[in-house]
Amino acid sequence: MMKYQAEYDYLTRVLGKMRIRVTRIREDTLPQHYPDHGLRQLCGMKETYQKLPLLPEVVTGKNTIYRIADEFHCSYVFFCLPEEGVWLLIGPYMAYEKTREQIMEEAKRYGIPTWRLHDLEAVYGEIPIVRDDSFLFSMLNVFGEIIWGGKDAFSMEDLQAAETAERILPEEGETGRDPAEIMLRMQSMEERYTYENELMQTIAHGQSSRAERMLSNFSRVTLESRVTDPIRNVKNYCIISNTLMRKAAEAGGVHPLHLDTASSKLARRVEGITTFEEGTLLMRSMARTYCRLVRNHAVRNYSAPVRQTITYMENDLTADLSLGVLAGYLNMNASYLSDLFHRETGKTITEYVTELRMNHAAALLQKTTLQIQTVAQHCGISDVNYFSKLFKKQYLVTPRQYRTEHNPYR
Repeated sequence: MMKYQAEYDYLTRVLGKMRIRVTRIREDTLPQHYPDHGLRQLCGMKETYQKLPLLPEVVTGKNTIYRIADEFHCSYVFFCLPEEGVWLLIGPYMAYEKTREQIMEEAKRYGIPTWRLHDLEAVYGEIPIVRDDSFLFSMLNVFGEIIWGGKDAFSMEDLQAAETAERILPEEGETGRDPAEIMLRMQSMEERYTYENELMQTIAHGQSSRAERMLSNFSRVTLESRVTDPIRNVKNYCIISNTLMRKAAEAGGVHPLHLDTASSKLARRVEGITTFEEGTLLMRSMARTYCRLVRNHAVRNYSAPVRQTITYMENDLTADLSLGVLAGYLNMNASYLSDLFHRETGKTITEYVTELRMNHAAALLQKTTLQIQTVAQHCGISDVNYFSKLFKKQYLVTPRQYRTEHNPYR
């Protein structure tokens, strides 16, 4: 039992509410699994695990809290506890959420095949987003004072930073806060994260009325000011809420293809906010929108076999989505499934799959610089000429012309 066990337990509990991993590592034993959720291994960089900066030959300060942002823009914090050879590794976390298009670009850069894109998305989905980690370092500053015996008994050091990472260590003068104030803020943060987790569960189940009731009390929920402008502050929280609710709806079974349009429209509405009340109303509108997506996805007016077929299609557009494969997946007669699907949707399975794939292709052409052939592969079509033919049939222009007209970053 450590003499600061109570403070350690509370720190790890608050970080747990934020979904930030805390790992204890001994100097003389390399851990079997580093807490990056398998990101380096997936990117073919497993050997770099042994080069992480927490190893004692890389750092020398025992009474030092280190921070590093790696090549994936993931941040880690680590320091040696006042016990011989025991390091505490906190992280990873990110300052922003990578878009699906950015993840596709990354998959291309590291040579990850298209059929493993879902794995890379899943890894990034596990990494928590902490847009402003100054509070994290305020907590660590107080914890450092407790375990090392005073504010002058330790230091904080930023080893390196990714190009897009902002300063995360406190400026001079920020580290002298009252420990009692920090503890109160830690309790407030724990309550806020509990509230947000409950809200996400509500959205994931499509419970619109309950979500709106929770948000109706938003003005009584502690909203920590990140900037002095109260309107900018509520806008920032709306942006965070849009992300949280989108992720909750995705967890509720809504495919990202359905979420992208709604999320983009809501994001544009955020910047039009002029009062705090408009912000709270928009958050309630967000809840209704995402709950509606969850309900429509789960209880649309299709029979169970047709819903399952569509879900299977949407889950992986790169898969073999032929009638025979789909019928085998459902253990159904192919002719019966074909007739049922056409009767309920008004489209054949081939027409429905093609429409999904071309809509996905249009989104990729708008938002990425991936080569046309790579876009086709992400849509499950290996023949780029056939892909171009299908795309032109639906959009009346070639993929290259569509990108020229719709992608400002081409």
